[in-house]
Amino acid sequence: MRKEKYRRRVLSFGAQTILSTLLFLGILVFIALIVEHHPIRWDLTKNKEHTLSEESQKVVKNLKEPVHILAFFSAGSSQDEAKGLLETYHYYNKKITYEFIDPDKRPELARKYEIRTYGTLVLEGYGKKETVQSATEEAITNALLKLGRAEKKKIYFLIGHGEHSVEEFGKTGYSTIKSALGKENYEVKELNLMSTKEVPEDASVVIVPGPHKSLFPEEVESLDRYIKAGGRIIVMLDPYQDGGLKKWLASYGVAIYDDVIIDKLSRIFGGSYLLPVVTQYGFHPITKDFRVATFYPEARSVREAKEKPDYVAITKLAMTSQGAWAEMNKQMLDQGQASYDEKEDLMGPVPVVLLVRVDVDKLSGLEGKQAKQNHNRQAEKDSKAGKKGYLVVIGDSDFIDNTHFGLSGNGDFFLNIVHYLAEEQNLITIKPRKKEGQPLVLTANQMRLVFWISLVLIPLVVILAGVGVYRRRRSQK
Repeated sequence: MRKEKYRRRVLSFGAQTILSTLLFLGILVFIALIVEHHPIRWDLTKNKEHTLSEESQKVVKNLKEPVHILAFFSAGSSQDEAKGLLETYHYYNKKITYEFIDPDKRPELARKYEIRTYGTLVLEGYGKKETVQSATEEAITNALLKLGRAEKKKIYFLIGHGEHSVEEFGKTGYSTIKSALGKENYEVKELNLMSTKEVPEDASVVIVPGPHKSLFPEEVESLDRYIKAGGRIIVMLDPYQDGGLKKWLASYGVAIYDDVIIDKLSRIFGGSYLLPVVTQYGFHPITKDFRVATFYPEARSVREAKEKPDYVAITKLAMTSQGAWAEMNKQMLDQGQASYDEKEDLMGPVPVVLLVRVDVDKLSGLEGKQAKQNHNRQAEKDSKAGKKGYLVVIGDSDFIDNTHFGLSGNGDFFLNIVHYLAEEQNLITIKPRKKEGQPLVLTANQMRLVFWISLVLIPLVVILAGVGVYRRRRSQK
């Protein structure tokens, strides 16, 4: 009888245990499903390290189409920080997905997306692609903003003076750079200033790609009005061909001479003495984290004038090595007997690329009434807003032709310049959050309390509990 009751009790207890366990597991599964579809996060860090800024949240929430992020990290590299950031973006908008790819194990994808460094992110969406070199909130948010933007900024290439053509597919053509700019969501057009009086208002950047004939004075004046209205111009001039722009460039503090850069270091790379190698770059957002060599076939020096107006600021973006020099003696150069002459030649580092920032406000103040008459209303509006004009002068136009665009960092360097001038580098600036430790300051009484609790009371409780257990077991024997 007792055995029967015991058996029933065991069965009842077992059934209740199984039902309780199944009920508990069911509740856990139900909660997990709710959390998966409706996740909730609390960022308890002081600086909100795991929360997107308000600017980023607005951009992310406005995404209407899916965006997939490919993160190219090696197997041995740390992915935790990048993964946490990408998961945060996914939390705010489920249309943002991501995956990590090891370029060493998937070289075909690395080649497809032209991955050159570990830690590169490729964002795909809206039928476009954006590449960022570092997994930071600012870089990712700006890339998302570019993907979601419908309009394309226009890049104009000047024609009519023997320049490189973006429609030419030969060795000296610019069809490769046109394709590269198209992939970066720019619209490339040709500009003939002989048929139009002014630079189009929708021009983000105007490029003068190595003119062989001089521009007419009216064309130079059009370019001048454009840059004084806050425009951005890239001028590329080959040796002994100034395109009629020498005097105009001098007005902005840039001096060009009839010289050719000779670089003996280029022989190490199997090139000619007339192919200078640039590995030194100035301190500027254009060259930030840029550590790749660039090559300039038959380049000239681009120098800062001894006297320059006070409304310009000049930055040297690219310089040759110290072993290179700018050769002024063309006759000796043609005979293949050129050598450095300290009286005439410029010893390296020789500047190849200069960036000129034009202070439109200060320039307008100097020009006075004449400036107000010549500038259109938009120029005056931009001047009041403190807009800056930019002029980039490069001593070579062949370094981005179809032959040399893919050579080392040539194409990337030129695209960096275009991005900066077109204001595509940083559309939104997000200050990085500082990870600061929170100091714990204790009073004297609190320090004594911590000491007695952690070093005396807790060990004493453990010891007494052990002694009690030991005595109880001894008494049960």
